[in-house]
Amino acid sequence: MIVGDPSYWDDFFQQDLLPSVLSHVFVTWDQMSKPGPSDLEDAISRKLYSEMVKAKDRNNHAFLIRYQDVEIDTDLAKETGRKDIVFFPLANDEDIYLCLEAKRLNAVISGRRRSLADEYVREGMQRFVDRKYSRFVRHGAMLAYVLDGDTERAMRNVENNIRNRFVELRMDKKGGFVPSTIRPDDLRTKETSHRRAHETAVFRIHHLFVAGDAERSEKT
Repeated sequence: MIVGDPSYWDDFFQQDLLPSVLSHVFVTWDQMSKPGPSDLEDAISRKLYSEMVKAKDRNNHAFLIRYQDVEIDTDLAKETGRKDIVFFPLANDEDIYLCLEAKRLNAVISGRRRSLADEYVREGMQRFVDRKYSRFVRHGAMLAYVLDGDTERAMRNVENNIRNRFVELRMDKKGGFVPSTIRPDDLRTKETSHRRAHETAVFRIHHLFVAGDAERSEKT
């Protein structure tokens, strides 16, 4: 059972939760040691989660943070996935949350540099569109660990993949990144809009691109 009107939660997300979460992620990332080109996704996410929980201003943010939260389809009593990092408004129903799904981009795997933009779209964004995550809310978030530090190239690669899969992503044919409505002046933050099946409201995915250690990347 969902507490309250979903439109109320949409306003709350836009005006309170999303600005606070996105700020906390970026501030924490900017202060922590950066991952290298071959660091693993789960290890990076655990480090980020730990630093966000320990942050000096943690008490200024009115949300709970959970790592690797299990998503259950209660109708089928079936696990549908594990969300990387999840932010819950305090004193609320467990169906209302902001999921931050993390993916590596421009990583070195088995000695070879790979874009991984296709995985970002197919194994990240698509889970929101298919309602495996965030079924009862209108917002989700993707966090890109750009391990070589080249966020501009990473964004271009992701956007090209988005446009090649606009049908599966339930987007307009010319759909792609637009400036963030939450952080419009932050070039590291973008947004995409989707029409999920059996829903009339637009579902928005907020994309955060953070840079890894470029100096370590140049040495590989």
